[in-house]
Amino acid sequence: MKTLTWSEGGDPTHLCEELAAVIESGGLVCLPCAGSYRIVADLTNADAVMALMQSKSRVHEAPVLVFVSNDAKVQNAGHADPQALHLAKQLWPEPLTIRVKPHPDLPGKVLKQLGGKKSKFGVRVPADGLMRALVDKVGNPLLVSSANRERKSGESSPAQIRKNFAARIDVFVDQGDLKPQAPSTVIDVKDGKVVVERQGAISAEMLDKLVQAAV
Repeated sequence: MKTLTWSEGGDPTHLCEELAAVIESGGLVCLPCAGSYRIVADLTNADAVMALMQSKSRVHEAPVLVFVSNDAKVQNAGHADPQALHLAKQLWPEPLTIRVKPHPDLPGKVLKQLGGKKSKFGVRVPADGLMRALVDKVGNPLLVSSANRERKSGESSPAQIRKNFAARIDVFVDQGDLKPQAPSTVIDVKDGKVVVERQGAISAEMLDKLVQAAV
């Protein structure tokens, strides 16, 4: 595992070029985002997706998160309900995750790893400068998972990441110990209504106001 250092506020251009090259070749990278380290793979690369899942010993039923560079790129990952996408367009890159159905053109092995064609996974635009620049550089949607073993902590500690993933990750971007942040708010649309599946940094009251304003 190659280790690089990063300070928030720096120019991500050269670093993103190196990380993007690894991802585009089917590798895994780990970098800071929203108060924890995240392992990232190309969503459209079945081998990379498998490698990420195996690195964490994930089960198919575990929640799945995908990053895209902007709301127009959601369609490359899956089908979003118009109501959810409307909220995303107004709020992104604020921490709002919307649930979408996977794109049918994703590789069959990827769909199987994500739970099948009838499953849903979360999509959002990251706010962190480095991660957002990386998503934009790669172009494809990125499968993202917190850098911890299944049901265990350690995703904010470089020492734990080296211990757990040194043999699994190609490049690790070290920003030191990270301070946890509030999780994103997760929404879905059921029976034509926006449902908050996880309360996070964006309040249900704010979402209600935006929904009512759109009526």
